[in-house]
Amino acid sequence: MPETTDKEERTESATPRRREEARKKGQVAKSQDLTSAFMFLIGLVVVRYAFPAILSELADITRYWSFDSRYLIRDGGNSIIRHMMSNTGHLALVLAPYGLIMIASALLINYVQVGFLISGEALTPKLERLDPIKGMTRLFSKRTLVAFTQSLLKIIVVGYMLYITMMGEKDAIMGLADMPMKIGISQIARIMFKMGIRAAFLLFGLGLVDYAYQRWEYEQSIKMTKQEVKEELKQSEGDPLVKSRIRSIQREMTMSRMMSEIPDADVVITNPTHLAVALKYDIEKDSAPRVCAKGKRLIAERMKEIAREHNIPIIEDKPLAQELYKLKLDQEIPTILYQAVAEILSRIYNMRDNG
Repeated sequence: MPETTDKEERTESATPRRREEARKKGQVAKSQDLTSAFMFLIGLVVVRYAFPAILSELADITRYWSFDSRYLIRDGGNSIIRHMMSNTGHLALVLAPYGLIMIASALLINYVQVGFLISGEALTPKLERLDPIKGMTRLFSKRTLVAFTQSLLKIIVVGYMLYITMMGEKDAIMGLADMPMKIGISQIARIMFKMGIRAAFLLFGLGLVDYAYQRWEYEQSIKMTKQEVKEELKQSEGDPLVKSRIRSIQREMTMSRMMSEIPDADVVITNPTHLAVALKYDIEKDSAPRVCAKGKRLIAERMKEIAREHNIPIIEDKPLAQELYKLKLDQEIPTILYQAVAEILSRIYNMRDNG
């Protein structure tokens, strides 16, 4: 895109082409806070419902090792390595579904925000990123200030929410010392999950707000100046002045060709002052009379002048002239007009024969 001066304001919404170019460069509206909050929320749900199964598997592996350790030591180091790999693989199989769920959640939330996008340009090394002066500028930029304010706001809001939750569970926490270990651990897990799920939903809400802000900031960043819009229009559709000149030349060529056809026409039909249509009928080439020239007002007057100069009959027939004017140049007349045109041509041919 052409460079702009500081005086030029970016007031125009981005064109589809500008958006596509930005997207190819990896410039999209995306909230990392929303992604993190969504994964945190999904992770808590997974842990809540999968933790008993995972804990059971870990307990089985622990019991297996404690039961067989004396035999493994007796068999030598190879047995220890073999059993360690076997149990590690078993643990990996247990955790794999939950890992896949987390990966799927990350892909899902990113797809919802930006759709399907693969762009390597954002990973391309750029020397200007190593510029310390620009680095300091980015450090004290508006974006950095907004990010710092958001982080501070999250700490305050989430911290206050956790404080309220703990105060609500104060009696349960104070009674942990008198509970059996199994019940105490269950209580601690319940309280932690309650705090975590509240924090996750709160962070998700803040992430939605951040995403809305990121979209607004993105729209502002890709706005264009009026000059940029004009330049893009020239590149995509051609210079309007050039196109206008081409159309003008095409009209002149069409006009010249029409006027050159009139001397060979059989008749010029008018309405009588606004429209003029010249018809030509070559029995050897044409299956019906065709429109060889037509025009309005001044062009119609010029057509009649040429017709008089070359003794071409001029017939006044308003309804027929209006119907013929609707036809394109070189188009043969439709069958519905055959009779009306045939009567006119018959009179003209008779006049020629008698003349």
